[in-house]
Amino acid sequence: MVQTLSPSRQRPLVRLIAARPLLSFFVLSFVPSFAYELVCIFVLRLPLVPWMFAAPFIGPFAAAFVVTAATDGRAGVRGLLRDLARWRVGARWYAVAALGLPALLMLCVLPVSGGPAAFRPDPAALGEWAFAFVLVLIVGGPLGEEPGWRNFATPRLQERFGPVAGTLVLGVMWGLWHLPLFLIEGYNHAGSDLAATAAPYAVFLGFTVAIAFLFTWLYNRSEGSGPIAVIAHTFCNVSLLPVLFPGVENDLHYEIVQLAAFSFLAVVLVVATRGRLGWRGAR
Repeated sequence: MVQTLSPSRQRPLVRLIAARPLLSFFVLSFVPSFAYELVCIFVLRLPLVPWMFAAPFIGPFAAAFVVTAATDGRAGVRGLLRDLARWRVGARWYAVAALGLPALLMLCVLPVSGGPAAFRPDPAALGEWAFAFVLVLIVGGPLGEEPGWRNFATPRLQERFGPVAGTLVLGVMWGLWHLPLFLIEGYNHAGSDLAATAAPYAVFLGFTVAIAFLFTWLYNRSEGSGPIAVIAHTFCNVSLLPVLFPGVENDLHYEIVQLAAFSFLAVVLVVATRGRLGWRGAR
């Protein structure tokens, strides 16, 4: 028979984490990642790739497992791993993540000047895009971030604040977690000073909040499937523009259109689900 330690016999740090799991998760997600990124940017002055790939794993990924182990023990860790490997879900959810999401991103090209005329699919670019997709999926943000944002934080935030408010909180935290990367000139249109960086970051932060509602809905409807979240996140990170619209740049104007489109989608999801976003109560 496996015995668990009573709270009085647990280590002080474990008791602290178990008493404040959400706060502990965000602290452990932000502090190691921020410290690592700031050292790489300002002390070591390393190029963006490949050092940035480690940030999600020492942040949200590690935090999810550390806090789960402290609060729920080995059974909780096994449950987290099962969710991360929960690939047997309805095919329609893979279709939403791998077809619907990228299709909406590509439709955002239409309001861009010259966008519709630039539609010239380039099969030769598909191989390079596929390589980038696999690389980002495995060692980039999606696999490192999603176990934390979706599989750990989403169910707990929903239980505490409800689906809408919980998703809003998560969207803000998700966007704030990327803040140090905007200190790098050229990252996601960041400029060389604060004024030139504020607008691109504001658009990015708004987008993470807006698309978080789609991710919460997908998470709830797919019974907490980790693969669905990772696939959807990867399609957000690896644009199909070079394959379908080779003449269109992924500029700030295009991202503002994306922000508007996914904000509208967020409102539709909230209204259509009456604020539940597919949530059926505590899992």
